[in-house]
Amino acid sequence: MLDRAVVFVPADLSSPEDFAAAATPCLERIQACRYDFVGIVRSWEDAMRMTRDGRADVVVVASRAQLAHDRRPRVEAATEPVRTARPTSAHVVPVEVQRQHNRRPRRIR
Repeated sequence: MLDRAVVFVPADLSSPEDFAAAATPCLERIQACRYDFVGIVRSWEDAMRMTRDGRADVVVVASRAQLAHDRRPRVEAATEPVRTARPTSAHVVPVEVQRQHNRRPRRIR
């Protein structure tokens, strides 16, 4: 199941240009992280309510300046590096391959 993400754009950003400047990098991060996009909220309380209710797993903000101090629930800034996907149970290493890693390396002369 994909993580569900909500974008927080502060309500004080009233011009369409400012709104787009804040929302665009957040939407790009959601796409890069392959999150399931839930929506855009304009108040921090709404973002926290969505995470408490289980409607969102992560809140994406445009910059670190908008981050809450405790960063709970999980909050990510669009400017942070994208994390790689964690291995799933489908990525099982066969026992034969695991044994090969215990061999001494070959000497090259």
